[in-house]
Parts: sequence; structure tokens; C-alpha cells
Amino acid sequence: MTLLVAPESRIYKEYIRRLERVNDETVPETEHYLRCAELDAWIKGVRHGAGQDLFFNGDYYYLDKAAAGEIHERPMCCGVFLDWEYKGDAE
Repeated sequence: MTLLVAPESRIYKEYIRRLERVNDETVPETEHYLRCAELDAWIKGVRHGAGQDLFFNGDYYYLDKAAAGEIHERPMCCGVFLDWEYKGDAE
């Protein structure tokens, strides 16, 4: 049985923190892919520790931000932007 992780939970907030790091377009491509691998490993570790399949819904997080006008809608899978592109340093 898959359980949806509640958005108000501490574990979901940590997931979002890590997801936002993955989608950060100010880091080079190698760092982006490292962060993707770290997020994947973290999710697997949380699921293993919980002893059950947990579902983190990153898509809804970003769709809510788009609906609020905070970002533009983008193609994504599990909250990871499929059109991620290095844009250079934010400074």
C-alpha cells in the first residue's frame, strides 16, 4: 500500500527543500545530476526506514505555485523539472 506524505509533515518539508535544490538552475549540470541522485537515494532511504512505500507529490507543490502566479507551469515528473537548464549564477 502506498501512503501519501502529508504536506504539513516535517518529512515532506525536507523533501521539498531537496526538490528545490534539484530544480535550482544556478548550479552546473554535474551538480544538478548529483542532487537528483541524492534526492532519489534520500527517498529510498525514507521509504526503507518507514517500512512502506511513501509517495511524495512534488508535482502538486509546483502546480500550486504556478496557480498562485509564483512560477510558470513547466513539464515535470515527481516535481523534477524535465526542461531543467543551467542558467548560470544568480548573481
